[in-house]
Amino acid sequence: MFPNDEENRWSEDGELRVAFDGDGVLFSDESEIVFKKKGLEAYIKNENDSEDIPLGEGPLRCFLEALVNMEKKFHAKGLYRNCPVQTFLVTSRDPVISGTRVLKTLKSWGLELTQAFFLSGRPKGPPLSMIQPHIFFDDQKPHIDGALKLGVISAHVAYGIGYETYKGACKEGVLTNLGDK
Repeated sequence: MFPNDEENRWSEDGELRVAFDGDGVLFSDESEIVFKKKGLEAYIKNENDSEDIPLGEGPLRCFLEALVNMEKKFHAKGLYRNCPVQTFLVTSRDPVISGTRVLKTLKSWGLELTQAFFLSGRPKGPPLSMIQPHIFFDDQKPHIDGALKLGVISAHVAYGIGYETYKGACKEGVLTNLGDK
C-alpha cells in the first residue's frame, strides 16, 4: 500500500469511495494474459468469443462483494443518493469491445458498482481525479504511480501476469525507486 504525502481527505458526509481496476484485481487476469502473450487482435477475438462466459474471480472480488452488501443495506433504507459507501471500476478496457463481458460478469455475481469507467487505454488519472477515492487498487505499478501523483492512496495488488511482468522488470533493473521491490 502506498500512502500519499497529504493528509487523508475524508468527505464531509463521511462517504467512503473505493476504486478498483478490473483485470488482475476484481477479475482474474485471464484476458490480460491473452493480451500480453498474443496481442490486441487475439484479445479482441477472445473477448468477443467469451462475451457470455463470466470472467474468473480476482483477488479482491470478495472485498467488493462486502462493500456492495453494505451499499445494499443503505439502499434498502432508501439511501441511494446519500449512500456512504461508493464503489468504482476504473479499467483500461474498451466499453464496446470488452466491457460487455465485464458487465455480464458483475451481473452473474449479483454485484452492482456505483459507477464504472471504461477508458479504452486512456490514462486513469481523469476519472480518479473526479472520484477522489480514499483508496485505489490496481495490479499494474504504472497505474499506481499515476494515482499517487494525484494524491490518491493506492494499493498494488500483487497478482498474476501483471505482477510477474513487474517482478521481471525489477530483476532486470529496469524499474528503480519503486519502494516495493
